[in-house]
Amino acid sequence: MTLPIAVPGRFRIIAHRGASAYAPENTAAAFNLALAMGVTEFELDARLTADGVVALCHDATLARYGHGARGVEGMAWADLASLDMGSWFSPHFFRGERMLTLDALFAAHHDAATYHVELKGPAVPPPGPALLPQAVYGVIRRHGLQANCIITSFSYGMLLAMAALDRDLRLGWLVGDVNAEVLAMAADARLYQVCPNAKVVTPETVALARSVAPEVRAWGLSGAHHEVVALIEQVVAAGCDGMTINWPDWVRHEGRRS
Repeated sequence: MTLPIAVPGRFRIIAHRGASAYAPENTAAAFNLALAMGVTEFELDARLTADGVVALCHDATLARYGHGARGVEGMAWADLASLDMGSWFSPHFFRGERMLTLDALFAAHHDAATYHVELKGPAVPPPGPALLPQAVYGVIRRHGLQANCIITSFSYGMLLAMAALDRDLRLGWLVGDVNAEVLAMAADARLYQVCPNAKVVTPETVALARSVAPEVRAWGLSGAHHEVVALIEQVVAAGCDGMTINWPDWVRHEGRRS
């Protein structure tokens, strides 16, 4: 298969944590690179710091990034902001790249992008200055970006908490599979997206998911080169409305010159 792979014009090409195959995930470098590739949809991971700042970090601890087992939720933003979040990926190219806040990302790109904001953390957040859904919604409202955001989570409870704040926000539930329980719960919550693992999507599962939500988008495109290419083809052939991908330049919209 020759890259990039053409997908329908309305298909959501979503840079997973930015162009995270080429730059450290959830950093300005990764999001800026995605834009340079012509991709205007970002997936990002939101966590709440100990002092109530919405920070962008996938892992619960900083171990993978070279800073030990400290937990993001247990640290103040000033301490997190001082950390080098680029050297773990490439000390030559990205030394000194910093963690972002959701506020800083919105300020940098405003309505030039669509933001797929994944709510991380425990299903029932601990007591603190603000619960994550409330804090995220506050940032979205300050920037007036409700129409540019889709809120996602593996936690159904997080999504319900966000729905309670604003029924008009678009919500997407990240699930491992599409089954009767998922369909019933998605319908009850009036979700905008059902987001299954790419490995399980088929035309049949997509049709089932779309019976309860307007969009179906896939996640989990990982593995060796040929495995990722096969998953891209599977997702597109199944009729999904989009996918998150670490290599957003491997895909292009039909009619667009690469």
